[in-house]
Amino acid sequence: MSNEKEARFESLLSQHKGILYKVARSYSYCLEDQRDLVQDITLQLWRSFDSYDPDLKLSTWVYRVAMNTAISFLRSDSIRKKYHITTDVMLIDEPQENGNEELMLEIQRMLQRLNKFDRAMFIMYSDGLDYAAISDVLKISASNVGTRVSRIKQQLNKEFFNR
Repeated sequence: MSNEKEARFESLLSQHKGILYKVARSYSYCLEDQRDLVQDITLQLWRSFDSYDPDLKLSTWVYRVAMNTAISFLRSDSIRKKYHITTDVMLIDEPQENGNEELMLEIQRMLQRLNKFDRAMFIMYSDGLDYAAISDVLKISASNVGTRVSRIKQQLNKEFFNR
């Protein structure tokens, strides 16, 4: 394992750790599970780092790995909880929140009520990815992304203002 590769990987994590934590918070319900998921995503990123296609935007690739890992994480949740060991070791530091934590928790709860696919789509949309990048990650058409994002926004607006 080369020091250069490790340095590039650490740089990737530093630049894109927000994506890891957004996905983890959106696909797991407690802090312990979020930490586990961040570690799983980090491990999957490392395992697939050599196969990264430089023709893809790096953030799109990180999202793809993170979303696939999160969905697998949910599928294996019952098995994982059977053999779970608690640890306080984190591979990367969580980005600091800089807003209203109560509002962020309410938004998290609303996102948790979306199905996995819509949640993934909305996380990427809210992070500024364009429809083409989202369609690349989720393997659906860009026009389908636009339609679904519009419906999700309507649903979330309705839910937010009727609470």
